[in-house]
Amino acid sequence: MSWTTLYISGRPGFKEAVMHKLHHTSRSYLPGAADSENDLLLYWIDNSIPLRDFKNEIGSKLIFRYRLRFHYSVPTETKDSTRLTLQEAALVKKMNTWEAEHYRHSA
Repeated sequence: MSWTTLYISGRPGFKEAVMHKLHHTSRSYLPGAADSENDLLLYWIDNSIPLRDFKNEIGSKLIFRYRLRFHYSVPTETKDSTRLTLQEAALVKKMNTWEAEHYRHSA
């Protein structure tokens, strides 16, 4: 039997819920160490098991509640994901200009 590494990420609190759910399944999955820096949960699953079956074991309610995402390698998301794109920055500037023209900011 060969194993595939699978990383799971999601909203806060997802780790305990996923671990609890997978503990009570008929198949065996090998849990790995939870990465607190990237907020990831690691599992090794059998290569013969499709990802869809693994997701069915977790259940759609947990997947949607915690917005779970599944990765075969460590995701390379940057912590600066909250930065605005050029379009968003231009829109904010336009809104600020409009607000300055239509509202007085005086005491």
